[in-house]
Amino acid sequence: MALDLQPVIERLSESHRERGTEASVATMTIVVFFEDPELGELARERIRTLAGKHPSRVIVLDGSQSLQPYRVENFDWIELGVAGSDAQVLRSAVCTLRLPEAPVVLAWIAPGIDDDPRFSMLCENVQTVVYNSSLVDTGHTALCELVDYVEAHSDLPLADIAYLRLAPWQECVAIFFDGGAAGELAQLQQIEITCGSEPEAYYLLGWLASRLQWKPATPGAFLNSSGKRVAFEIRRDGPPRRILRVRLASAQSSFTAELDADEQTILLSAGGSSAHAPRYRRIDNVGIPALVERAILWGRNDRIFQEALAAAGDILATARTSP
Repeated sequence: MALDLQPVIERLSESHRERGTEASVATMTIVVFFEDPELGELARERIRTLAGKHPSRVIVLDGSQSLQPYRVENFDWIELGVAGSDAQVLRSAVCTLRLPEAPVVLAWIAPGIDDDPRFSMLCENVQTVVYNSSLVDTGHTALCELVDYVEAHSDLPLADIAYLRLAPWQECVAIFFDGGAAGELAQLQQIEITCGSEPEAYYLLGWLASRLQWKPATPGAFLNSSGKRVAFEIRRDGPPRRILRVRLASAQSSFTAELDADEQTILLSAGGSSAHAPRYRRIDNVGIPALVERAILWGRNDRIFQEALAAAGDILATARTSP
């Protein structure tokens, strides 16, 4: 079933006349797709904040609404009800309504990307695909789907918000093992991650494994580059999409980074032979609009992200194939 875009085009023309301008000031088109209305409300709020900072034409493809409703706001915010629309219809709508010559960013907020032709078709000729695996699913199903899709489409220009959230925690790990404690990295025996959703934990494990050449051996352990076992545990606690605590331990030392009650500060502490006075790390730019902005400006895939995603996939595959 085709979308009737003529009323939308007429409304856009009317908005042009009302504003007395011949062209939009927007520099990109952001396409947002969702089917869950609650996720849609979150998406609208965050994309509005982003578009307020970076003027954009926003095309909201609302899969929770029938084909009849549409809305045009201030020329550059367009909402379409697209429930039941196939991939060709969605692509045609975007091609008709996008800004000519401007880059397109796809924010896909729905599960099932590994076998959804709508996702594949909307991904064509986009600058960046912004995904949020832990918003779609606080478990690991959405992340597994993403791993499978990226394995088959290695050129996909993808950014996952769940990975981008890790930046302050990656920096904390770097701080722990900077200088005299660097030798402890080869001696690590245990990792514990406490978080409200699983993708962030698997990404952090994947990042560590890819940087340190660890390979998953069992569902709860790696083998390091020397063949020694490094156990890991993911503990689910706290609100979704938040890491609360990361602890790394060797036989001689322990290193802990823990989110403070204000959720803006991470307390860093070390015990054993690497003991030092507690330190604090202020978290910057943790808001979702800032992370979406970072994802868009990131552009093509970052090599470290690709390797962390692949390593996270290996960890999950070990769990899936183990008896």
